[in-house]
Amino acid sequence: MKVSKKSFNKAIELYTAFHWGKLPKKAKRIKFYVPQTFVYLGKLLAVIYLSDKDGAPRPYIHFFGKDEPLELRCRDGEVYIAKVGDFKLSDFPELLTDEEGKHLYITGFKGRVKEKGIVG
Repeated sequence: MKVSKKSFNKAIELYTAFHWGKLPKKAKRIKFYVPQTFVYLGKLLAVIYLSDKDGAPRPYIHFFGKDEPLELRCRDGEVYIAKVGDFKLSDFPELLTDEEGKHLYITGFKGRVKEKGIVG
């Protein structure tokens, strides 16, 4: 499938904004498997990812839900997730897999990916 120039340019703009002005080094085509059946795993509370926004890979944590009602805390050397706001389970996206358990999918994400990161 051929990618339109408009779509490609929008992808470059989002990458550049998300990576604080850094242009992508390369683009590559990926194969994306869409299964006939999905298996529900549960609600996705957060995502932790590495990004080299400022030149070196750093971990970023994004908690889902309206106004990020959860946060990571540490007490006596123990790390835990603390509830810092009200939420409904419907505020969180769902984590799914295919019937073989080989791929992960996120559905029901109500936010956006913007310059400052994952929002919402």
